[in-house]
Amino acid sequence: MRPIGAPPDEARRLLVVAYNFPPDGSIGGLRWAGISKYLGRLGWEVAVVTGARPVGDDEILAAHVEWCPRLWTLVDGYRALRRLGGRWRGSSTNGSRAAPPSRPPSALRHLYRELTSVLTLPDASRGWVLRATLRARSLIRRLQPQVVVSSGPPHSAHLVAGLATIGSPARWFIDLRDPWAGPFAKAWEPHPESPWMSSALLPRLERLTFRGAQGIITNTPQLAQTLRDRYADLAVECIPNGVDADRLPARSQDAFPGLGIAYAGTLYGSRDLRPVVRALRTFLDRHPEAGQAGSRLRVAGHATDAHAVRLGDAVAAAGLERHVDVLGPLPRDRALTVVARSRLAVVLAQGQELQIPGKLYESVAMGVPTLVLAEPGSAAGVEGHRIGAAVCDPSDVEAIAGVFERLWQDDLREKWVCPVPITYEAIAPLVARLFEETGVRTRA
Repeated sequence: MRPIGAPPDEARRLLVVAYNFPPDGSIGGLRWAGISKYLGRLGWEVAVVTGARPVGDDEILAAHVEWCPRLWTLVDGYRALRRLGGRWRGSSTNGSRAAPPSRPPSALRHLYRELTSVLTLPDASRGWVLRATLRARSLIRRLQPQVVVSSGPPHSAHLVAGLATIGSPARWFIDLRDPWAGPFAKAWEPHPESPWMSSALLPRLERLTFRGAQGIITNTPQLAQTLRDRYADLAVECIPNGVDADRLPARSQDAFPGLGIAYAGTLYGSRDLRPVVRALRTFLDRHPEAGQAGSRLRVAGHATDAHAVRLGDAVAAAGLERHVDVLGPLPRDRALTVVARSRLAVVLAQGQELQIPGKLYESVAMGVPTLVLAEPGSAAGVEGHRIGAAVCDPSDVEAIAGVFERLWQDDLREKWVCPVPITYEAIAPLVARLFEETGVRTRA
């Protein structure tokens, strides 16, 4: 790769702006890490501005990565004070049982949500936007890229790229790994009702930002069509997600005993493991020998407090304490090892009409039979069928139990083959073609 400070030549050059990027452990950073790696093999020079802290050298990235740390904000300070206050109150009880804190009136809770939404606009990466913009403008002057891509969420990356490319001839593409604003983003909101300020401002911010871009890239056809319907004057293309096979372990020959089922991912939003727990109870009732053989559901990943409580209650109600292991957050390599040793991987995509969890591609590429819980016709359901996974409606516990039974009675591991290419090695040429076929536009 040509040194970043060297004079420009005729090489094809790309700048990626993404808050998450390896090795930060976020699944969201893997998309452009994989695409960048294989674009490099096609002759592209790639630089990245990210908020992810570097951890040693990672030569497999094949990109010049510049870390731009996020600064603390008022909300960070407030949350730190709340944690400190909670620890102080806990220590002041001197071992006595403290009364639970009183819950503030609903009006105050609503006001708190509104203020928090304003202080965290455009998203949780606030405190990074201005610094990243200055770093990106500096890189654009030195690298002179023909193309800039901003990838979100966090969607503040698009604001960074929009500000950084003002006056530059670089073509700017917005990559949406998940929806940004509008009613189709509801599944990702932490509250049943989004704060009014966010609901009012984010769609306007989205529209303003989109108008400055050369085009929009999505990772699902469903989201692409939704955006075409909403923004008729925008060019929208779909580039699917995939995997970098070099970053995945081989399918393990040291399988867990019995029917090993793995869920590796975050439990939040509309993601719900309770149908899997109920189906496991049904399966074990029909096949007690599977329970005696050591069949277990292993859950690896962070869960919000509410989701952890719901899962624990479901396990207790089903009497499956001996058959469910909640492993908590694990390093990525250990979580993938859990999947590689399992007979079945579960992917949760309930209530996500336009999104496809990236974990789907990992387990399928590893050759592990994969079950997707998604509504019929949703992006994840359609994609699951396309790449050879089993797909069940989240409410159909009997169908989920049927998948368990088929695996138990007839080991499908050797037959489970993905029928289409899903690696970034195959996807990178599609990205290169998109960049090379679009014209140059200068924004004043």
